Amino acid sequence: MEKLSLVREEESKLPPGFRFQPTDEEIVFQYLSRKTFNHPLPALVIPELDVFTYDPWELPGDGEQEMHFFCNKEGRKMGRGSECGVWKGSGSAKRIICSKKMPIIGIRKSYVFHKRTKHRCAVRTDWIMHEYCLALSQSPQTHATDQGCLVRIGNWTLCRVILKKSIVSGVGVDDFSNSSSSSSTTSSSSSDSSIFTDVSSG
Repeated sequence: MEKLSLVREEESKLPPGFRFQPTDEEIVFQYLSRKTFNHPLPALVIPELDVFTYDPWELPGDGEQEMHFFCNKEGRKMGRGSECGVWKGSGSAKRIICSKKMPIIGIRKSYVFHKRTKHRCAVRTDWIMHEYCLALSQSPQTHATDQGCLVRIGNWTLCRVILKKSIVSGVGVDDFSNSSSSSSTTSSSSSDSSIFTDVSSG
């Protein structure tokens, strides 16, 4: 819990009234891609934390707002379980295309936190997560919007966590991002298991 306390201390340094609400495109191409390729970030506002190992209500931040974390999958144990529950995949993965036609694209996967009960059953909660990663087409001739298999690059992901009841009614699990996100990105659905092959960059 020492690392979690340090993250909370870093968040407390944000300017009063500061609200960080990036679009999908900004998350992938302004923050995640820069983090992956070790380039300077626009702002040091996203802490590093293995989100999947914590219960969502224990994460630093305000449950009434979106919470963002960099997560390094290198060395992570298999599974997405915490002390009180597990993050389960929901819906299909979506592709985030850069408006500047970059060869790299983003993959967004959705998860819902299920809390364990005394009877060892998992009960769906209102906690939702979007996990973003970077990918490239295996073939240079394949356009980013094609359905060909993609290759994942880098160890870093960016996770956005939010409590669903604080979202405007009528917005689904796969669409809880800002309305500006949908206007600035191009997404196409595909099955999570076949959309890309997992490889790590050096």
